[in-house]
Amino acid sequence: MRNTGVPSLFATISTSIRSGLWFTLLIVMATTSLLIVALTAASEAASAAGTDAGRMAFSFVIFLVLIATLLGIPTVLISIREQLGQLPFLHTYLLTVAVGLSFVVVATPAMLWAILSTGVSANVWLPVIGTTVLEVGAITLLVALAHWALKSGSAATVTAFTLIAGITLGPVLLVATATFAPPVTQTTQTYWLKWEDGDQPLDPETGYPLNPVCEKSPVTSTALLTDYTGVSAIIATNPVALVSASITPAIGDYVMPGYEDQGFEPQPPMPAIAVPLDLFSSVDVAARSLQLPVSSEPIIDDECAKIAEFGTPYPNNGQADPRDIIAETQSGFLDGAIGQGAFLVVATVILGAIRARTRRS
Repeated sequence: MRNTGVPSLFATISTSIRSGLWFTLLIVMATTSLLIVALTAASEAASAAGTDAGRMAFSFVIFLVLIATLLGIPTVLISIREQLGQLPFLHTYLLTVAVGLSFVVVATPAMLWAILSTGVSANVWLPVIGTTVLEVGAITLLVALAHWALKSGSAATVTAFTLIAGITLGPVLLVATATFAPPVTQTTQTYWLKWEDGDQPLDPETGYPLNPVCEKSPVTSTALLTDYTGVSAIIATNPVALVSASITPAIGDYVMPGYEDQGFEPQPPMPAIAVPLDLFSSVDVAARSLQLPVSSEPIIDDECAKIAEFGTPYPNNGQADPRDIIAETQSGFLDGAIGQGAFLVVATVILGAIRARTRRS
């Protein structure tokens, strides 16, 4: 089994699949991905006006592939290492690539179902799948290097999971270090809407006063907030964030259904809420929001002015509009690619040095 030729590789793959663990993971992956698409496509919330069930289902499947890659590849390699011992690097790397790509292959039917269900465009699924395959390659390289450099199977397994934790949780922990910096004090001056006693003419479409009047004196509040702008570029090194940054976030206008019940006057329709159309967009908008500096200048929150502009004092349900976040920030894809490249280089150098030292001893 030390031969690095193609027949030997096929024999290793055949032996590994017959061992049961790899095959079981593939069955679970295929079944779960199809179930996710079925449940998402049948969901009323995912199929409501302003949403895209197919795009949402597709993002769920891709995230499942990433999770399977991060956890499944080193797990399968544990079983293979126990059966066959330490293999040459090329043999190990090709084997890990086969394991990683197998998760992509068994999820393909679910991806096709999701893409065709609502017509997800090629400028979405093509870069996402391409970046996902690159992520599979990066993870397989880390796992293969760990098993190539270390003679002990247990040490190689621990090292592989440590490297995966470094590239996934490491960026999150580095971003969290910003919380140790002095916080920024943000002051908000809110001019509250005055609700008059008795009959007050209301707009039947919004339920708010036709002639809104706000308090003359604002209520001042302060908050201590962390500014993440100095470390925002690091987060895209995370594989999930990098795949999410491979496409431009898509935002839809979701209208919550109005409340109606027998014996009660129907409520006016709720205003549309800007929401991300899939998990890619949700993750990328969250990552992009770290790029926005925290303003130390007083923020004026005039509810009457908001009613005049938006028809409600709480536009977008009181949350930041993701479209504004996208317009004021840029994609972190390049930063993430550079960060991952640097991580792979450092890991290769360190594990290569360990391998050389081991061979000399």
